[in-house]
Amino acid sequence: MTSTDTPVVPPFWPEAMERGRVADAAFARAYARVPDRHRALIKTGIAAVYAACGGPMPARRRHDEDLGHDLRLVREDTPLDFAVIVCGPRFASPARLAAAVLPALCARVGEVAAVRLGAAWPEALLVTLELCGVETACRLGRRGLAGLWADLAARGHGAAVLLDGADGPGREPAGNVRFFSAKTAGRALVCDGPEAAWDREALALAQPDLTFDAADSLPGGPDRLDKAAFSGYDAVYAADGRRDAARATAGLVLGPGRESCWLWPELWPEAFRRLRLTASVVDGSA
Repeated sequence: MTSTDTPVVPPFWPEAMERGRVADAAFARAYARVPDRHRALIKTGIAAVYAACGGPMPARRRHDEDLGHDLRLVREDTPLDFAVIVCGPRFASPARLAAAVLPALCARVGEVAAVRLGAAWPEALLVTLELCGVETACRLGRRGLAGLWADLAARGHGAAVLLDGADGPGREPAGNVRFFSAKTAGRALVCDGPEAAWDREALALAQPDLTFDAADSLPGGPDRLDKAAFSGYDAVYAADGRRDAARATAGLVLGPGRESCWLWPELWPEAFRRLRLTASVVDGSA
């Protein structure tokens, strides 16, 4: 190598992921084929998740406290080295994908990739990744997962988000990789009414793999949302008048105008940070 040569930087991701990497041309084709309105709806959902996450976190945070019993506690957190979002072959939701990707990006994780098992990536999901700013999407067979977690663990401290159809490492050593399950039961409840003019096109785009049940079908009708509290709904779409009751029915309640949005209660930017604690005795000389 001469002094004018540019050093070749080896790829960060394991070889199995690099072999299954989606080409830039596939991203471009997907962007061109997804209608403008659908891209706009995806952007609306992304903007909502970004706002919920609070935007990018500082690269490093430190908090010093003098607490009781002469305890001085220092909390310091920094981004994880990588995050991998994994989905199964039937996963098809742009909204739920964005809700898994953006917390890692807002945490300033160094490397973020998405992996799909088995099937090809749907165009709407590739567009979602591109609009989020994720450039690495891979397609793996289930055999390709063998050894992947140990390989990733050797690259630093990271996280894996397991969406519908993706399983964890089982008995395979995972070392420094923390796992988050962000899966659904596949059902959502929709409360119709004069105050709830739902955008059905947006719902179909955002959640093509969910079954939507009408609250009118509940015993007692939509005024008895408490009857559905143990029915396993992943989300309730409800307007102002029924929102309080809806909160007892599911962990996520979405109002009109948020059809293209999703939030995972367990996935926030803090989940993708590495926390260090230091405990010492308060210096009484000050």
